[in-house]
Amino acid sequence: MGNLATPIAESLKFTDFIMNLVTGDLTDALATRRARDDEGASIAWVIGHLSHYRYEIMKLLGHEMESPFAEQFGTTGATDGAGYPSVEELRSTWAELSTRVRSVVEDASDEQIMKPLGGDGSTHGEKKVLDTLVFYMWHESYHMGQLGTLRAQFGLTPTATLAVKASQ
Repeated sequence: MGNLATPIAESLKFTDFIMNLVTGDLTDALATRRARDDEGASIAWVIGHLSHYRYEIMKLLGHEMESPFAEQFGTTGATDGAGYPSVEELRSTWAELSTRVRSVVEDASDEQIMKPLGGDGSTHGEKKVLDTLVFYMWHESYHMGQLGTLRAQFGLTPTATLAVKASQ
């Protein structure tokens, strides 16, 4: 693993730890419940969305695999959850996908991570692979916070409480 890959791999690892905590007590009904009077995201949508972007991380690092989440969760907003995978399917897929993406990141060289994207960069002004990886890590953090907010809104144990208990 190149030195530049280390904090990215650690960020992925920490997200995996939190994801396991925040999905352990979910039912399918709670996972598909939407925020903002049924107009906002659901926990299931956030997990599917983050899963799609983990495929994008692998693609960025030269390990392209088709994302089964692209159509439902890539650029499409949340729906009523009809047709979403179950919580157990999401958890299982996340675990399998996490092993793959972390391996790809850990195998990335510094040269690979510093490679220019070409053209005018990316959507958010990224010029190098590293810039996009940093954005993806921010993106994961943003949505992990969203999961915590949704949990609180739905009366579930707060993420911080789960993390403290798990570390004891």
